[in-house]
Amino acid sequence: MSKDIIESKGGVILKDSEDVFDEIQIKCKNGHIFSKLSNDIFMGEWCSECVEDTRLDSMLSALQLPFVKNQMVGKYEYEYAIITKTRKFVIFDDIDNRNKLCQNARENEFNVIIIDDFEKENLQSLIWNAIKQNEEFTTIEKKKEEKQNETCILTKSLDNEKDDTGSIIKYAPEPYPDNTLRAVGYIRVSTAMQVQDGFSLEAQESKIYKECDNRNLFCRGLYIDKGISGGSTNKRLGLQEMMKGLNEGDWVIVSSVSRLARDTVDLLSISKKIENLNCHLVVIDLNLDLTTPSGKLILTLMGSQAQFERELTSERVKTVMGHLRERGMLRTKPPYGWKLNPNHAEGEPMHIRNEDEQEMIKRIRALRSNYPKAKITEFTRKVNESGLPPPRKAKMWYHSSLKDIMTREGIK
Repeated sequence: MSKDIIESKGGVILKDSEDVFDEIQIKCKNGHIFSKLSNDIFMGEWCSECVEDTRLDSMLSALQLPFVKNQMVGKYEYEYAIITKTRKFVIFDDIDNRNKLCQNARENEFNVIIIDDFEKENLQSLIWNAIKQNEEFTTIEKKKEEKQNETCILTKSLDNEKDDTGSIIKYAPEPYPDNTLRAVGYIRVSTAMQVQDGFSLEAQESKIYKECDNRNLFCRGLYIDKGISGGSTNKRLGLQEMMKGLNEGDWVIVSSVSRLARDTVDLLSISKKIENLNCHLVVIDLNLDLTTPSGKLILTLMGSQAQFERELTSERVKTVMGHLRERGMLRTKPPYGWKLNPNHAEGEPMHIRNEDEQEMIKRIRALRSNYPKAKITEFTRKVNESGLPPPRKAKMWYHSSLKDIMTREGIK
């Protein structure tokens, strides 16, 4: 019995059932593949996608709107088209080619209605109002599409990685989804900021993914500089790689202005380069595309504020350092031949003699007496050849450090 019903509806059995509790796999006349129990088919159930098509037929007929199914418009075929003297609409639901279908429709002077949810309340009225108002674009969403982000699962380390600091790239495996605008995120933390709420690596990454979802962007890569100051771009290999890898139309997402740059000149320079590539720069905390005219104004003001705060912090540090220096409490690195005094009591000297290094200075003085006319480069070679242990953590003696020691100790 079920086989007769399937054939009467133009369906084809792809996989038959073994008993009444085993589903039959069916391909309907419109090419949709679905599975049903034989008793469900006997009770009138059928392809859900075809049922939805029938619902839309009924709605458009009830609204007395003239419609055509499977209509070619420009380069693409649309499920429904409504054409009157004053209005032209296409109606469809195609997730994979949605952007291309929308663009093609507008190029051919058609407005668009996208229906994702046939259970949406007052759907018939929404369709009527959209067509009545001749709206340029109407989307009726079923639900927010499943997140396509958080897919940057591959990692590449750059050349400056050391312990917990350095630069890395997290990127999504190809192929990327079609018909979706792409974005990259930039993340930076300094050593002192890593544990602070809102600026951690994870917090910034989460904010960038969320922003990409909100803007319907696919995040193809995250460029991360961890434990690197934002005062200059020279050491930020992550930022440099991001700028080199930008493609026309990319969106660049950062959580805040201070993550991108703490110097106004650098900030404006980065923004200008992004704009010249026909890309967009979005700062999440500002909720603003900074490549727009209003965004540029905000960008300049924010950059000036970030630089002001940086210079103010620097001035505070200088004041504290000066106060410590005046009181003899500044614990600076001692020169060669000296070490920090473990006795921090007031009146005690900051540095005391390092007898081992003082012995090395004596040997340098003796060697110099043997080569009094040797140039500093030649004398440095003689010192290395003598087997004199290099200073502290150095692998060998260098003429610059040797010259500093000789000058400080009065060795000519």
